[in-house]
Amino acid sequence: MKPNYEIRSGALAGFNQLVPALGGEPAALLARVGLPADCMRRPDLLIPIATLCDLLNLCAGELRCSDFGLRLADMQGVRILGALGKLVLESADLRAALVVAQRYMALHNQAEHWRIQLEGGYLVARRFDHFDHGLPAAQYCELSLGAGYRLIQDLAGKDIRPLRVTLRQQPQASLQRYRDFFHCEVLFEQACDSLVFEAEVMQRPLRPPGQNLQRYFDEFSRQLLDEHRDNLPAQVKALILQTLGAQRHSLAQISRLINVPARTLQRHLQRSGAGFKQLLQDARMETARWHLRSSSIDINLLSATLGYTDISAFSKAFRAVHGKSPLQWRKMQREQRQ
Repeated sequence: MKPNYEIRSGALAGFNQLVPALGGEPAALLARVGLPADCMRRPDLLIPIATLCDLLNLCAGELRCSDFGLRLADMQGVRILGALGKLVLESADLRAALVVAQRYMALHNQAEHWRIQLEGGYLVARRFDHFDHGLPAAQYCELSLGAGYRLIQDLAGKDIRPLRVTLRQQPQASLQRYRDFFHCEVLFEQACDSLVFEAEVMQRPLRPPGQNLQRYFDEFSRQLLDEHRDNLPAQVKALILQTLGAQRHSLAQISRLINVPARTLQRHLQRSGAGFKQLLQDARMETARWHLRSSSIDINLLSATLGYTDISAFSKAFRAVHGKSPLQWRKMQREQRQ
């Protein structure tokens, strides 16, 4: 049995605004692929990548919008980072922000990973799919690459332009549409999906968030916390899960997102019988199981992304909870699927 790769519902940020603008009904389209009408208000909802691809393809066809993936990407950018976006915008420069964003995406999307690195005088951001390439994922790939570009612009300036963009697939819309979106020539049927920039953009300072973006982050956090109303430990764990991969999950950082002083938050958690360290451990183990079960993420990368000092510390913590090492547990899960 093939693994069921999943992605968090943040991948659909902007869906409820774009679809009506194109003459469609969001709830009806979501229902046709088996997704709940309120999935936009459930930031931690997990969506199978195949379902997301079906939804994007359905919208492209039903709404007569061959560039639906690009249009949705245009409404996302830093919004795909959810509650973490507020903290990412405090990074020193674009380089530091992209390190955080790359870790976040590694943990919140089983379907792909990004490799962002300097090559010569260029910044090269490549995305790689984990799922079977037989999946009709052209709209999804354009959404992902386009959202990655808008993320960079949201962080450091709308004047940033790539030197070159490559896609493995054939174009879904007119070539001019891609030039208008990326502001450069886009090459198709290439070896990988990539964005290439001048290396100097890495040193760019970040833009302060505007009022609309600040409201978005505040509303995202409110919706996340509303899912666990009257359950403070569950609220804290939800925020840890949102910020874990970017290593912005300290008690002080979580207290800022939840708008409660750190000492007060710690005191309330202790009274509830669930200390911050235990909630952090639970979040780490939940995330580790999610990836070991379905994604192909390297164990060393997973360990580092979860915030462990080394692979042995991760293995020790995982074995203490599950009785097996991460590699043994992953092997057992794969054997059970066969």
